[in-house]
Amino acid sequence: MNKTAEKIHLARVKNNMTTKALGKKCGVTASYIEQVESGKKIINETIGSRILKALGVDESAISQEASIRRDDVVRSRPKPVEPKKVTHHVVEMSPSWSGALDNVIRHYPIINAYTKKTVGEKILPTLDKKIEGYHCDKIAILEVFDTSMTSYHIFEKDLLIIYLTEDITNEKIYYLEYENKPYIRRLRKEANNKLSLYSDNQTEVLPLDKVKIIGKVIRLERAMA
Repeated sequence: MNKTAEKIHLARVKNNMTTKALGKKCGVTASYIEQVESGKKIINETIGSRILKALGVDESAISQEASIRRDDVVRSRPKPVEPKKVTHHVVEMSPSWSGALDNVIRHYPIINAYTKKTVGEKILPTLDKKIEGYHCDKIAILEVFDTSMTSYHIFEKDLLIIYLTEDITNEKIYYLEYENKPYIRRLRKEANNKLSLYSDNQTEVLPLDKVKIIGKVIRLERAMA
């Protein structure tokens, strides 16, 4: 149970209020209140403030906790060790050698996930033309453009190796578009053709047919400090 959930639970008990009564007062279900208190539901700031206000608790508590959580995650971000610089000799390769290396390495452009512009290049090793078990022709590399997924240890400028697919596996992180805007979110299919999108302290439920799935994240690589 996180601090906000604990505050809600203690305040509700102190006010001698049932989850059903609290939910009715706040415009949510009793099941939602129970999931929040148990830590199963990630509560967003708007609903959290509404619940805390109904219980007579300082509304800024949930915002303060979210800020502290993000600061703690950023401070704990590992600092990668910069590799030693090595001088390489340029070797001209014949077409036959170049084709043979397709089974060993592959050059990929690094695309900024927001601007969709190329910001660099990365070489990835392949095994039988596969990366992480997926065919290398269906692989792309994205540069993270914001800090909306720090609680999932995904930071701005990190690189995401994605497999280009429209298929959804629940609880996996995807690159997608909604209303022509790009997002990186953890997904879960819901009933009635709905799709839940999870980010830092926020859950959005959208119509599945309005969301364009571009690819599934199969590997994360830290940005150089």
